[in-house]
Amino acid sequence: MTVVVLDFDGTMTDAEAEGRPFRDGYLADLCALVGRPAGDAEIERIADDVETELARAPQAHPFLWMGRAVAPATVDPYLRMVPIAHRILDRFDAFPGAADRGRLLGSVLYRYNYAKTIGHPVFRPGAAEALRGLRGTPTWIVTNSDTATVAEKLAALDRESPGVAWLTTRVRGHARKFDVDDEWAGAPESLAVPGLERPVLLRRRHYHAILEAILDEAGADFADLIVIGDIFELDLAMPLALGARVGLVASGHTPGYERAFVAGHARGHVIADLREVPRVALG
Repeated sequence: MTVVVLDFDGTMTDAEAEGRPFRDGYLADLCALVGRPAGDAEIERIADDVETELARAPQAHPFLWMGRAVAPATVDPYLRMVPIAHRILDRFDAFPGAADRGRLLGSVLYRYNYAKTIGHPVFRPGAAEALRGLRGTPTWIVTNSDTATVAEKLAALDRESPGVAWLTTRVRGHARKFDVDDEWAGAPESLAVPGLERPVLLRRRHYHAILEAILDEAGADFADLIVIGDIFELDLAMPLALGARVGLVASGHTPGYERAFVAGHARGHVIADLREVPRVALG
């Protein structure tokens, strides 16, 4: 028996298109905070410059969470906005305190602007076909996003392309895939990936607990699991290290070192078209 776990935002959705209102709103708020009008040319130039730097060398620009490098910052507009915001606030010497800035960026601005994407999901081509093709299998969605929000997106997709509503009750949100717990020894400490100088940190305890509960319910273990997601470090690295198969849903922002590592691994698959998902997962 194969147990399938899917990430959702960025994996089944087009994060770039869906995240545009988030990016635009976040930049407008930053303009207000530093005393510039919305759409200010200098603010827009800083944002564009940072995005260019991230795309040019994703291995050199990690996304930091609680002071730890936990993912590449380039992979989606939500992660990219953090280094963009830091650069803008630094330029205007605003909110220099690390704690205040962290709360501002991680809680206030993120939550406020993420809400602008809710109700207008943008799905990747083939998302409905992929989910319909998994019907009847022990498949779950495990996501950092809110459980109800993802269930609502699935309901919206089902209205467009019926046959995916069966998954709306099989969503486990708030997976906290960013969180690293050094005191927990349920996974190796780290993984070395060629082309990436820093280690990939694996001790994502809360995420592991969700996967373990799903496997226990199915009477399965990590060798029976396949995890499919769009960010190797967040979604796939820890399950892979524990014996699972993984599928990396690639985009134009996927770092080359992630593609190469997954493609070269005996239990890894790079997925270019979501319609491949049922074959990769169950074939």
